[in-house]
Amino acid sequence: MRNRILLTAILSFCLLLAGRAGAEEVVNRVVAVVGKEVITSLDLEKSIRQTKAQLASLQASQGAADLPPTQVRRLALERLIDDRLFAIEVARLNLKVSDAEVEHYINRIKRANNLSEEDFLASLTRQGLTFDEYKENLRKDILKHKLINHEVQKQVVISDAQVEAYFKKHQPEYGSLDQVEVRAIFFTVSPGAGVGADNLVRQKAENVLQQIKAGGDFAALAKQHSQGPGADRGGSLGKIKSSDLLPAMRQSLAELKPGQVSQVLQIPQGFVIMQLLSRSGKTDLPLTEVREQIRNKLEREALEQRFKDWMKELRAKAYVKILD
Repeated sequence: MRNRILLTAILSFCLLLAGRAGAEEVVNRVVAVVGKEVITSLDLEKSIRQTKAQLASLQASQGAADLPPTQVRRLALERLIDDRLFAIEVARLNLKVSDAEVEHYINRIKRANNLSEEDFLASLTRQGLTFDEYKENLRKDILKHKLINHEVQKQVVISDAQVEAYFKKHQPEYGSLDQVEVRAIFFTVSPGAGVGADNLVRQKAENVLQQIKAGGDFAALAKQHSQGPGADRGGSLGKIKSSDLLPAMRQSLAELKPGQVSQVLQIPQGFVIMQLLSRSGKTDLPLTEVREQIRNKLEREALEQRFKDWMKELRAKAYVKILD
């Protein structure tokens, strides 16, 4: 009953606003209610424009697949609902982001991507954003990061016992490769670039990985995107000793069969995707050498599940009603 009264009051208020705007051709109607907040058709249209701009940018740079209008609309609406849910939790926890923090992140993002002020503003224009809108979106993103760190990341702890149990169950997958032939696509992140740039580069890597999984040619994508050795040779690193690779790369390759592709791996310089072409020789690795790889794998899986569960919890305890 209380929710019905709230919904009736919100709808009446928005109808009053629409009546006052009688001279306008566009009526700003309610499309969803989240807690005590409403999402209007004008909010949704703005979100759709921004989503389309972001998808167009991905299509131009990554060859991302086009989405039908109904999916774009749904994606834009779900983002708005999530934003409202995040805002409720941010207010409850009294999380703050200063103007100095926002400016700091903007400067890091520009440096990490070698963008001049003119290039940066032009990029915003292509996304359909003003500078003030971008700053506000970035402020929300930083708050989201703080919120997720508080509610999700700090709740995930992988014990030594869990690592050891996983190792015993999957021990045949972990071995030391004497020699491997590998292709790799490297994505670099400038030192100290910050979480904004780090997440941007990780998302780019994930997009490329999705193209590979969809049948894209690894070598062609390496020539197009790799920022590391072998880029001009389709990412080929040739035949190398496994001991010459970074531990994360070496250990990930131990789980692959020839022809298979790794997940996006974080390395000190940024991120990398690898394709194992061939290998020779294999000896079992002790737990001490793969402990951190296993811990990272279990943490990643646990974080993904915890985030999904947390989002379900947010939706369950908040009043969410989609009207259109």
